[in-house]
Amino acid sequence: MAFGHSYGGLVILETARSYPVFDRTAVYEPGVPAAPVPTGWMGPYRERLTAGDSYGAFVHFIRGAGGAPPILAKLPYWYLRYALRIGFRGPSWQRMRPLLAANLAEHEQVAAQQGKLAGFGAVTASVLLLCGSRSQLASKTQFGALREILPTAVQETLNGLNHFGPEGKTAAVVAERARAFLL
Repeated sequence: MAFGHSYGGLVILETARSYPVFDRTAVYEPGVPAAPVPTGWMGPYRERLTAGDSYGAFVHFIRGAGGAPPILAKLPYWYLRYALRIGFRGPSWQRMRPLLAANLAEHEQVAAQQGKLAGFGAVTASVLLLCGSRSQLASKTQFGALREILPTAVQETLNGLNHFGPEGKTAAVVAERARAFLL
């Protein structure tokens, strides 16, 4: 049994595909691309990280990765960078800043999975594919495509949750549903 979220969900499904060690897995919005993954932001993101500009790097992620609300992606780079420096600091930024390099590495691995969706048809474990009702429509379509490929998957949408459902105040909702499936 195993549980994974986002990139962790991709790792769990890839493990289940390559090594049938699980009888059941639960994944919440796994990073398995069913559509082209935007990659144009990765080079500038890496450059800003190398230059020590973590806010600048994060702006490239927000504007280019496709997960931000459309209005944020349209804001000028300089404005969004300034707004982040003012509004996003303190303990939450101090926790996130060291993870920016790992964020890039994870997204590069997700992009490397492009065109390999059909390979997940080899997963023999029963899969609970969870997603949040507040996640982007493109993501919901992607999870439906994955559901069609996985031979023994059940897809459920958890009301009121977004991509970060397994974190913070809503973590218990996801944990309870995953536990009920896995045990």
